[in-house]
Amino acid sequence: MELRGLILSLQEMNVAKPDDLERFVMEDGLTELLDGIYRYGVQIINLDMFHADTTEKLGLVLGLHHLQPEECLLLVATDKTLSIKGGMKLAAVGFVNPTLPRQRLAGVKMVVEGFEEVDFYFLERAYQREHGIPWTVIETERCFLREMVVGDLDELYQLYQGKNITRYMEGLYEEREKEEEYTKAYIRDMYGFYGYGMWIAVDKHSGRAIGRAGLNHREIHGKPSLELGYLVGEEFQNQGFATELCEGILQFAREGTEFEEINCLIEKENVISIHLAEKLGFQWQEEWGGQGKNMQRYTKKLHF
Repeated sequence: MELRGLILSLQEMNVAKPDDLERFVMEDGLTELLDGIYRYGVQIINLDMFHADTTEKLGLVLGLHHLQPEECLLLVATDKTLSIKGGMKLAAVGFVNPTLPRQRLAGVKMVVEGFEEVDFYFLERAYQREHGIPWTVIETERCFLREMVVGDLDELYQLYQGKNITRYMEGLYEEREKEEEYTKAYIRDMYGFYGYGMWIAVDKHSGRAIGRAGLNHREIHGKPSLELGYLVGEEFQNQGFATELCEGILQFAREGTEFEEINCLIEKENVISIHLAEKLGFQWQEEWGGQGKNMQRYTKKLHF
C-alpha cells in the first residue's frame, strides 16, 4: 500500500480571524504542502467541492477519483469531518485550528498545530503508522535501517544462533510466542510513542537482515538517557557494517532527538565494542553498575 490521496476540507483549514481583512487564510506551510504534494503522485480531494459530509458521499467521491480508503489520508480539524470516516480504513492526521476550539479529534494518533515542518514524508509516515507499515528510518551506503515487524523474527532467530552473539547481550525468548508478544508491544509503545528504537538492519543488495541497531532509553543516575546499541550477525562481521550503521544512527540522534549526549554501555571484556566506540568518538566516563553487570560507560556529545 502507498499514499495516493489527501482528503481535507479547505474551509476547515481556514485560520482567518474575525478581524482579518481576508475572509480565507491558510497557513503558509499548508499552502506549500498542497502546492508540492502533486509531484509525489498524491491527489488532493477538497471535501467542500463535493459537499461530502457523510461516509456514503465520501465513498462516492473516492470512487470518482479511483481511490480506495486505505490509499488515502484525511487531514482533519473538526470532530464532524472526522466522523465521516466511519468504518473506513482511512488514516487521519489532526490539525488543531485555533479558530475551531473544543474539538476532541478522538482516535487520531498524530496531531499538528501548524504546517511549517509538515511535508509529504511526514504525511507518508503518519499513513504508514496507521496501517502498521514499518518506517524506513536511515539509509547508509550499503544498508537501510527500518522498524521491526513480527515477520522479522525468523531472520532474527537465525542471527542470534551465532555462538558469540549473546555473549555480551540478552538473547531472544526461547518461547516464540513470548518474543512475538514482546515485539508487538515494542512496536506499539517504542516506535509509536518515540518514533525510534532498535531497528532492523537490511543489506540493500541481498535484502537480507544482517542485524539490528538503533537507540535505547536508559535511566542513568536517575535521568533518562539515550543509548546506542547494535548487533551484527556473525556472517556479516568484520566488513565495516557496524561502523556504517552506527554513524548513521548518530546522525539521526543529532537531528531527530533532543538529547545532548549519547551513551555506550559496554562490558569491560568486550574489547571489539570498546574499540568501535572510541573510533566513533565516544569517551570513557565511568564504571556503571547497571543491568546487574559492571559496565563501562562511554559518552559522546551530540551537539556542540
